[in-house]
Amino acid sequence: MHSKLLFLVLTVTIPLILLTSPIPVHAASITVAPASGTVGTPIQISGDGFAGRFAKIHWDDQIIPGKIPISETGELTCNLKVPPACGGNHVIKITDDSNWTASTASATFTVLPGIAIFPRIGGTYTRVTVIGNGFAASEKDIRITWNGTVLSTSATANNFGTWSINFDVPETKKGEHSIGAFSSSTHASEIGEHRFIVAPFAKVEPTSGPAGTEISIDGFGFRTGEDGITITWDGEIILCNIVGETDGSWSARLNIPPCTKGYHTIGVYGSSFTPKGIVPDIDFNVVPHIELQPASANKGAKVTVNGAGFANGETITLSFEEMTLDAKAITDDAGSFSAAFEVPQSRVKDNKVKATGSAGNSAEAIFVAEKIAPPAPTLLSPPQGAKLKIFDSFGDVFLGPAKRLIGIITYGDSRKQDFGPPIETFDWSDVNAEGKVSYTLQIVRGDDFSSQVLLKENLVDSEYALARNDISTKDIYNWRVKAVDDIGNESPWSEIQEFDLINMSNQDLILSLTIPILFIFAIVAVAILTWRKHRAKM
Repeated sequence: MHSKLLFLVLTVTIPLILLTSPIPVHAASITVAPASGTVGTPIQISGDGFAGRFAKIHWDDQIIPGKIPISETGELTCNLKVPPACGGNHVIKITDDSNWTASTASATFTVLPGIAIFPRIGGTYTRVTVIGNGFAASEKDIRITWNGTVLSTSATANNFGTWSINFDVPETKKGEHSIGAFSSSTHASEIGEHRFIVAPFAKVEPTSGPAGTEISIDGFGFRTGEDGITITWDGEIILCNIVGETDGSWSARLNIPPCTKGYHTIGVYGSSFTPKGIVPDIDFNVVPHIELQPASANKGAKVTVNGAGFANGETITLSFEEMTLDAKAITDDAGSFSAAFEVPQSRVKDNKVKATGSAGNSAEAIFVAEKIAPPAPTLLSPPQGAKLKIFDSFGDVFLGPAKRLIGIITYGDSRKQDFGPPIETFDWSDVNAEGKVSYTLQIVRGDDFSSQVLLKENLVDSEYALARNDISTKDIYNWRVKAVDDIGNESPWSEIQEFDLINMSNQDLILSLTIPILFIFAIVAVAILTWRKHRAKM
């Protein structure tokens, strides 16, 4: 009996406990992209934190038909087109079908004013309908413009901000025209200009460029399925047998043929439905252009320059970084030419190659030097104005005359001999460059570098010990250094520094005269003493 009573109590209380237990609340959220747009704009809605299986979209509390599936992780994604609505902020809300949580999230979307045109292609007197959406509710005195001119008809928006105006296309030239709209509370810039094409018409993009430029040509308002559509260049056929689509439009792509600089005419015509003279011609402006083959290399490489779009019979001169090259050419009847040059030394990576014509036309291209010349070294020692002595030590003074005497006796080989330690070690900074670098040292008397006293090339180290047989004449000298890389690129010369080469100081001169005499006297004295001592023993 007690067990039955206990079972009955548990059966009643457990469901009550479950019903009264708090259910975890899910923080649902959504994002919309974009956050603003005109009526008809597609919106992507993404959400998370939902608990049910399906969700519904609400636009300003109006349910949009359809069910959105929710993933097991509570995420959803859906698309929505902005429905007819007046301009301003509107609320997009998502609710799920969970009984316990009723997860809800919302976001704001701003409706912008806009217009749509029907049709977008037509001829003179075509009836055109302009429909406006996203204006303010009951907005009054809305006007439209044709190529900036305000038309007489006006409209008033309904409660959803929608209105329409009909007008007939006035007599005008074939091609693209603009339609706009505005009111006292909606500026024309908010609507922008919308294109209407008076057909038949052909549009070219781009309308300027060098020979060889790829252009696209779009045709509008031709006969449905019209065949035999032809494109001409200055009256010559360059493309034919184009077939129009069911709506009378067509597209083609082609390259501008070789031709001289200036404006040229692109013509379009079809079969008997669209004969010559119906579609307006299009002007294309050809500009000079050059191409380099190859466009990158090193010093000494051969580069071919192919040019087009110059004048007929124009003499072409080439330059490399403003240095005139020894390469010229004359353009043919189509304004084209070809010339070649050898790549000179370059101190920058990107080098401007320019072709200049005798008629004033020019074009440029960039040549990339794969390896540029090294920078100039910096002179370190000796300093500017240093005084260097041929003999500057006791040993030099003592041994110098003897070595010079030996040099005179062996004159035939005197130039190869080095009379003692170096006069000075000339030192400069190492150069940071790709690959191996050698150095060239130049020393001149005075400041005349056209007549050098010493030139040392292919020096591996950034220093040179100046020997006495390199320079032995007292005078004022200047020195400089340059770097050369492993393919022959030369750096600029370093700055120039001066030094004064003197034979010896007055003190050294006195020593050089006194010491040999004293040495001889000492030898004689020793000899005399030895002789006397020897005689005394006898």
